[in-house]
Amino acid sequence: MTDFTIAEDFPRSEIEFDARFSNPDACYAYLFQLKWPDGFACQRCGHDQYWFSSRKLYICTSCQFQNSITAGTIMDSSKKPITYWFKAMWWFTTRKSGINAVNLKELLGFGSYGTAWTWLQKLRRCTIRDRREKLSGRVEVDEFFIGAARSGKRGRGAEGKTIVAVAVER
Repeated sequence: MTDFTIAEDFPRSEIEFDARFSNPDACYAYLFQLKWPDGFACQRCGHDQYWFSSRKLYICTSCQFQNSITAGTIMDSSKKPITYWFKAMWWFTTRKSGINAVNLKELLGFGSYGTAWTWLQKLRRCTIRDRREKLSGRVEVDEFFIGAARSGKRGRGAEGKTIVAVAVER
């Protein structure tokens, strides 16, 4: 299985995160570095010169192609500020107990539960690797049941519970 490591100084706390990504310019600069680590290159013609538009587009000076830093990402065509996306990603990846749509709606001040739910679905889809290898070596497996408390039988025989199985390669 491929090892995934963070190759940079990842914020260790929410305070560090906020200091680093509290404004849109910092977020866009971070995405620019990820997309073009060796400097801008137009995705259409490969030219390395651009001008930056007020709509946050990198426009090639050679072919006038509009390169978007968020194109092809879960943030593509979003009307919400990029800082909201970064904060949602931070909470999604660092909260031990996870985050649900109701929490995200309240934390970001969304007017719609549907928006928060859609964002979380997009984030969850990002955690699935296509063409992933089967688990091998030392694998730990566990199962548990989720569901509201109900009267009647408890534990494994309880009606209306959903079983969740989890496996991880160590």
